[in-house]
Amino acid sequence: MLRIRLLALATFLVCSMANAQESKDPIGQRLDACLNSPAGASTVGQTECADKAYAAWDAELNKTYQKLMKNLDPASRDLLRASQRQWLAFQTSEKKFQAGSWRQKGGSLIGVSVNLDNVGALRSRVMSLRTYAAVAK
Repeated sequence: MLRIRLLALATFLVCSMANAQESKDPIGQRLDACLNSPAGASTVGQTECADKAYAAWDAELNKTYQKLMKNLDPASRDLLRASQRQWLAFQTSEKKFQAGSWRQKGGSLIGVSVNLDNVGALRSRVMSLRTYAAVAK
């Protein structure tokens, strides 16, 4: 019964994450297309889709961060650098927790859910930095 509930939850989360991607966002479109493809029907395929989206958002994070840094005054650059380091430390700590032994109880689909959560967190950070960059021009 627990496995059925976890499967239902994971399926819901995969669909919710795919639907939450903005239609104008190319990374979200590629993720959605990947998850809805035949390859995305398996747990391994869904993990690969999430990994590709994560890598794309990571590249976008670096690009956006550099753009923002160029447009900030020195004091604001120091504040952003400190903020980004703390955000990265949180993400590293979160991933350590996510890899904990508790995860074994969730079956293979919990991995997909965790990966998609990480994609969402990274996307959210990029969107915040884009907002700041738009103001700091």
